[in-house]
Amino acid sequence: MNMEKETAKEILKICMSKGFLLDKEMLGFFSGLDKDSAEEIIDKFRSLDINERVITRALFGKNFEKMRSILINGKSRTIIEKFFFSMGYSVSEAYPRGGGTNVGVEEYGGEQDKKKKGHLVKILSSTHFPPKKIGVKDFVNHFRTRYGILKKIIEAKNLEGLTAIRKIGNDRGSYTIIASVLNKRITKNKNIILDIEDMTGNIGVLINHNKKEVFELAKDLLVDEIVALDVSGNREMLFANNVIFPDAHLSEKRYAREDGSIVFISDIHIGSSLFLAKNFLRFIKWINGEEGDEKQRSLARNVKYLFITGDTVDGVGVFPGQDKILEIKDMALQYKRLAEMLKLIRSDIQIILCPGQHDAVWVGEPQPVIGEDWAGALYKMENMTLVSNPAMIELNDGFKVLMYHGASMHGIVEEIADLRLNFKHNSPTRIVKEMLKRRHLAPMHGASDYIPCEGIDPMAIEIVPDILTTGDLHRAEVSSYNNILLVSSSCWQSITPFEEKVGNNPDPCKVPLFNMKTREIKILDFSENEEEIVKIASEECKETENSVVCSVVPVLSSVSVLPAGSSNGVVLQQNNPAEVKK
Repeated sequence: MNMEKETAKEILKICMSKGFLLDKEMLGFFSGLDKDSAEEIIDKFRSLDINERVITRALFGKNFEKMRSILINGKSRTIIEKFFFSMGYSVSEAYPRGGGTNVGVEEYGGEQDKKKKGHLVKILSSTHFPPKKIGVKDFVNHFRTRYGILKKIIEAKNLEGLTAIRKIGNDRGSYTIIASVLNKRITKNKNIILDIEDMTGNIGVLINHNKKEVFELAKDLLVDEIVALDVSGNREMLFANNVIFPDAHLSEKRYAREDGSIVFISDIHIGSSLFLAKNFLRFIKWINGEEGDEKQRSLARNVKYLFITGDTVDGVGVFPGQDKILEIKDMALQYKRLAEMLKLIRSDIQIILCPGQHDAVWVGEPQPVIGEDWAGALYKMENMTLVSNPAMIELNDGFKVLMYHGASMHGIVEEIADLRLNFKHNSPTRIVKEMLKRRHLAPMHGASDYIPCEGIDPMAIEIVPDILTTGDLHRAEVSSYNNILLVSSSCWQSITPFEEKVGNNPDPCKVPLFNMKTREIKILDFSENEEEIVKIASEECKETENSVVCSVVPVLSSVSVLPAGSSNGVVLQQNNPAEVKK
């Protein structure tokens, strides 16, 4: 507390020396700054030729547009950014370009890299959080915001007869309602009854099991998701004739004009005694063009981007008994080791990294960028871009990649019977399809922890991506949904006792590789082999509109075959390489 008082005194002295005073409220905001940042803001005020000499919140707001440039160009950007957000300015207000969850468009990489078309990285969305106490009102506003976002997406479908619940009277009629599912239950006659609400009220809807098409759609509805319902009836009871999801769709697949590939990995778990260091180093040697046959080295040379989708370190105290399998028990040292390994990757590859539940951020989603206090060495890497979880990135030729580590996937598996009974945690991209259908990464309240954000819902999929990449389930899989490529990354850790307990079935050391020009997809296998020599296997994958079919092609020697899926996921067949080429 004494230190805070001293800081406040120093800032007051700076203000007075510049000819300004601060009222009590603004002094509180300024106390979160260091002296250099405070002086930078006061100097900006001086340059505006303001007559008032007492800086109040109202005065700041009046001159906000002029002050905003300091946020973008400030010498102490991170600190000044927190200052703006602590005053309650939303992300879209603070950054002039873009809206919603956008935080502005930035380019990363060295000056030379910026001139190379294949190396540009633009952040379309990466969530920032103002420091504030969260209360019930914030959660209410969160659900209102989410409803507004998804309602707008559904309304774009130009549905007929849209109405609000409060306008439904006692006379029988036909309506289309956009509503949130409050509750779902099965009657003794095996019908489904939904309790739904919109911004005007709530009502019950019955789905008759004899209407098979509608019933099939309704049985997988999740509590809290937002859909449109075609109904008939009156205020007493409505009967569903159709269920319309927000859904995500691209009219066509995107192709880059210039050659360049993306590599996807996640769940490195550095610090764990189960971390597969030798395999990960083998992967690094390959991506540097130092491993494999000439064909594989050629693939490596073509890599422009590396996406790392969370759980980069194993963390400390993440689950009971974790300390028994930790090799590095200090999180800062875990990040130091991570940086040491990532620095081995050639510098012309742009690395984009988001956190997961094991990283040094809060567990609730959206998760902020990993802080410099924990991962300072990563911030010193010129080819490193750190983003929140989730985050939307734009690459060469407009390729949009949505990164999401995937904590909500466990809850979705448990709630959708087909996933729970037939696939469990073994087909990550099937779960992702359910997210895209609902246009939300975490549609159920309580299925995963989340943090309400003011005026935005970063978990809503407002912009349809070209690629959606996830991690968390420790299995590599590629698929496609309505022309959107789905990529699930593997892991670099052996199975843990905790994974066995929760039902995860990891398949380590598999690396999806995607060529943006040709849309060619491969999965490289860096797993162990009996002879302990380098044997990389690739799976040649053919993309269709709603699936990606892969055939295992031995490149150097025997391979580890990924488990077979179905036509909606990755199908692996032990084919003759000559037949595959045909």
